[in-house]
Amino acid sequence: MEQESEDVALGRLLDETSYARSEKHLDLYATAPDGTPLTGRIDRAVLQDGVLHETKKGRSCQQAHLSQVRFYLWLLKLNGVTAAAGAPFKGQIDYPALRRSEPVALGPQQEEELVLQIGQLTHLLNEPHPPARLSKRDFCRKCAFEELCYG
Repeated sequence: MEQESEDVALGRLLDETSYARSEKHLDLYATAPDGTPLTGRIDRAVLQDGVLHETKKGRSCQQAHLSQVRFYLWLLKLNGVTAAAGAPFKGQIDYPALRRSEPVALGPQQEEELVLQIGQLTHLLNEPHPPARLSKRDFCRKCAFEELCYG
């Protein structure tokens, strides 16, 4: 599925050729307030500048991109990782094909949304049966996991 996705393969190529190796791939582990174990892999972090980077090949900034970076910022916060002088890390989505970047912040409202989303996911995982399949949506065509839901 994800390994076979053309979009994932293009993303890996972009990742391999875009930035210095020393700044890439930071694996994070944390525990949500409800005890749920969390994990994430940051594309790139410039630690001395306090900026977490996520690289995307797309032509537009999507809500999913913002959510992903906010999740990573939350993982850093849960681990007590801060930038210089104790300031929280900032996020940035980089679009090399467009030669542009979008700043991302994590505020209290986004943290509350993340806690709620993790709770909802945990509830789904604990159900004896998966939820009913949703009607297919346009965004699913680009998802590396489309086959899992609709294959």
